[in-house]
Amino acid sequence: MTANRNPIRVLHLISSFEMGGAEKLLLDLLVESKNTNTADFVVVVMNDLVNEAMKKELLETGRPVYFLDRPPSHKHPKYLLQLLGIVRRHRIPLIHSHTYGSKVWAILCKAVMPRLKIAFTIHDMSVVRSLSPLHILLHRKIINRNVAISESVLVDAVQRGVDNCVRIYNGIKTSSFLQYRKQDYSRTAANSIRLVNVARITHRKKGQDLLIRAVKECKDRGLNVSCSFVGGVYDYDRESFDYLTGLVSELGLQEEIRFLGNRQDVNRLLADYDVFVLPSRFEGLGLVVLEAMAAGVPVIASNIDGPAELVQDGVNGYLFENDNASSLADKILQAAGNPQEVERMAERALEISRNFDISVMMEAYVSLYEELVFNPRRSKQG
Repeated sequence: MTANRNPIRVLHLISSFEMGGAEKLLLDLLVESKNTNTADFVVVVMNDLVNEAMKKELLETGRPVYFLDRPPSHKHPKYLLQLLGIVRRHRIPLIHSHTYGSKVWAILCKAVMPRLKIAFTIHDMSVVRSLSPLHILLHRKIINRNVAISESVLVDAVQRGVDNCVRIYNGIKTSSFLQYRKQDYSRTAANSIRLVNVARITHRKKGQDLLIRAVKECKDRGLNVSCSFVGGVYDYDRESFDYLTGLVSELGLQEEIRFLGNRQDVNRLLADYDVFVLPSRFEGLGLVVLEAMAAGVPVIASNIDGPAELVQDGVNGYLFENDNASSLADKILQAAGNPQEVERMAERALEISRNFDISVMMEAYVSLYEELVFNPRRSKQG
């Protein structure tokens, strides 16, 4: 933050507040901003989809938080009037939007208050790919800066015409994982391994079905393997849970596979396992990979997009061929047979995770906010 300047005021706008990467990231940002006094954040949650535990954490940050309780897809103008009232009350110069729906409300605010600046975080590879030509134009001409969470997302966005884009890697609160860091790499039994995956239950993206099939292959090849899935089931893809539990039954893995649902103690939980697996078919970055690294848990990830920016195969983790359960099974068996190697990789991964601490991300965001608000001529869309 520039010397002798008050903390910059930013309104963070998000559609819902359920268990998810964007929501957890926003929580960590709020806490970091309060600890460092580098930014003055206000939060608005547009919709009525709010996890009570997450809501409690959000309120405990001490920042002003507004829940507009809008039913999804409702377009009543009262929500715009409420949002504009909050912007005026807190004298907000910049709205930072985190989701597609909240972006639209931010743009409507700017139509009424043209001096408002808008930043939008591209949290996933699918975001820009799903945009219509009209929305590409909005991202280029109305949104002042698009923030890509990884180099892969940045390259993809620019190639698709969103050129007013900057890369700011997502970060994690490394200290919350370091305090429970895995210390004991011995296995509970010879030729055994305990796997864990943390992700929303939506297999078409997150690839939980690939991991289940890989567990079956490892079992058939003589490995004593178990796997826990941590993550919630949501209305937009409830069929995924039914499909995955059916697949577990079909493959006879009821004793090996557990679904734990959402957990608030992932930072404590990770160290109970031997290996973390991210089988996603596409992923902007993969914050859970960084969390596992900080927790000292060896990582196996698909060789895609963001995860491949974090994991070097055989150096600080393993990469398997995307959408290939047999390739994943090979890596699981390799990890199970080389406990000393995976322990060394976990040590190297710790150094990687330190580079993605939330404080690094916070500093980059404050610099961006100040550029947009105080140096608009440097901003391409200013």
